[in-house]
Amino acid sequence: MISTIVAGSLAGCGSDRDEGNQSGSGVTLTTATTITSAGSDSTGDATDTNDTLGKLDVAGPGGSDSSGGGACQSIDMMSSIGLQPADIIIVVDNSGSMDFEAQAVQANMNAFSSQIFLANIDAHVVLISQIDGDTGVCVDPPLGSGMCPTDDNNPPGLTHIVDGVDSNNALQKLIEHHAEWAPAMRATASKHVIVVTDDNSDLSANDFQTMWAALDPTYVPYKLHAIAAPEGPVAGCLNSTSCCITSAAAGAVYMQLTMATGGIFGNLCDQEFQPIFDAVAAQVIEGSTLACEFTIPPPPEGETFDPMEVNVEFFDGVGTLDIGYVEGPADCGGVTDGWYYDDPADPTTILLCPQTCDTIQGFQGAQVSIQFGCATVPAG
Repeated sequence: MISTIVAGSLAGCGSDRDEGNQSGSGVTLTTATTITSAGSDSTGDATDTNDTLGKLDVAGPGGSDSSGGGACQSIDMMSSIGLQPADIIIVVDNSGSMDFEAQAVQANMNAFSSQIFLANIDAHVVLISQIDGDTGVCVDPPLGSGMCPTDDNNPPGLTHIVDGVDSNNALQKLIEHHAEWAPAMRATASKHVIVVTDDNSDLSANDFQTMWAALDPTYVPYKLHAIAAPEGPVAGCLNSTSCCITSAAAGAVYMQLTMATGGIFGNLCDQEFQPIFDAVAAQVIEGSTLACEFTIPPPPEGETFDPMEVNVEFFDGVGTLDIGYVEGPADCGGVTDGWYYDDPADPTTILLCPQTCDTIQGFQGAQVSIQFGCATVPAG
């Protein structure tokens, strides 16, 4: 017997999204409704109660015949498709001139992350900063663990890498601690880096881009956001701006990186941090696409999950696309479309190949069905 999971439906996209949608993603997600009778007879008594979504129940290889005697008749289980998760790394300059700024970061961490969580986006936040002293950052609950001032680590929501960041080495510290924050990263998550400093970087923008991309191919594309000074103290005094007394140097490298990656540059000299964090949160939310990974649910009562009896199909509102199986992400480049397991030996998640993930974005009435019970069809 085949069990089909319809992983969700996309009822609208772009600027036409329902104003009641709180995801902020530019799409409205609804859960499809279907009633399917296993072993239905030729009179077609199996009923789809949501005609606007098209075909919900698709038999796998071998099909199900209209007499009810086919090898692959279906039972439907429903779950809504999620939004792409977000991995966010925040690096805070802990130099002596950053006492007010460090406290402002600490004060805004929960409001910032809560906006993202409330948009139904699963966020992993990594913080690189010392935890104590006037320029340290210790995050209170709910993002933090509640053990401040000595410990706020609360993975996977918050991973705090405790290390002092100097005026000019925030980007170097980010690269240096890769082994510690890499476990919090997910291949299908959007990537955002936020640097808070009143100075510039000793590492050039081009060198950082090269080093970042070399860490892991799934880290690109990414967005770098910065709260830094747009001008140095001399220029600030000459221009009678607040940078006269708050800037150590213009954050030229960070301006280059925000422009190159499409991130947000916030003026640290204004000392108004909440609007900047709000703008970054909005960009995280608005940039989230439909998720391209699906947790494998428990099989129906009385049935056993067989990883070699799984098939995936995409329905775009007009026609269907059969998505074949590949052994892993390295095999995605050799096929038009494909999916793979997180761990073929003990799978818990189905992931779509990057090109297939791109395919499913932006369709009205789109849905993905995951079918259990018939021999897995390899990608062609």
